[in-house]
Amino acid sequence: MTNQTPPPAADVSRRSALALLGLAGVGAAAGFGVVALVSGDENSPSSSSATGAGASTVEPSATADAPAVNTLGGAVDDLSLTPGETSGPFPADGSNGADVLHDSRALRSDIRTDLDGTNEQEGTPLDLAVTVLDGATGERVAGAAVYVWHCNKDGEYSAYPSGSYLRGAQPTDANGVARFTTVLPGRYPGRAFHVHFRVYSDTTFATELLTSQMAMDDAEIDTLYADAGYDSALAADTDNAQDNVFADGVDHQMMVVAGDGASTLSATFVAVV
Repeated sequence: MTNQTPPPAADVSRRSALALLGLAGVGAAAGFGVVALVSGDENSPSSSSATGAGASTVEPSATADAPAVNTLGGAVDDLSLTPGETSGPFPADGSNGADVLHDSRALRSDIRTDLDGTNEQEGTPLDLAVTVLDGATGERVAGAAVYVWHCNKDGEYSAYPSGSYLRGAQPTDANGVARFTTVLPGRYPGRAFHVHFRVYSDTTFATELLTSQMAMDDAEIDTLYADAGYDSALAADTDNAQDNVFADGVDHQMMVVAGDGASTLSATFVAVV
């Protein structure tokens, strides 16, 4: 694989009134939730703002008049919109050359390999669940599409110049949840740990709702990297406050993670659109 060192991110301060809804508690590997909007990462020509528009079906919570809950069973106390971020230089969505997203094989839950099933990436297994909520109603959004992409354990992205690993999209189910099987991403100089994601109104990928990035607590990710033996990530010691994308705060972009970096991790994230 060609080693890539993405350029340092440009300063991004677009969060204004946006905030991520909180998750209550972390459970076993049974399931997890994430609510997402459309945004992104490092300087990218495909970076865009959330439109709030879309034709996806909105599913009500299971219990009428009850607060929305994540897939771990916790109540959602905050329906503030998820902050948008830049999509960065490696979205592979057709905006700057590479277009993995619009290959029909990109609709997959296991994103550890290239689209043809080869080139499986090493690393600690990570089960990720993203729940999409409607910020106006608190209801779960079924039929939306969540696109996730991130670097491998050594800080390398696929598709630039080749490959398609660690990229994929899933529709949200009746509970508004999209699930992925991946590996714990590494990090590279200038960027803290992060996972890119985008929410579309449906699997035609025609209408973006939000592009953003997931973050993790500094001490927690350092511990996970040490347990996992991620030497390159440990050497690229960049905290959230030192990251140009995250420097204005990550309180509303934090992943909730359970498990051990030496075995298997479960992560949940709630994105409110």
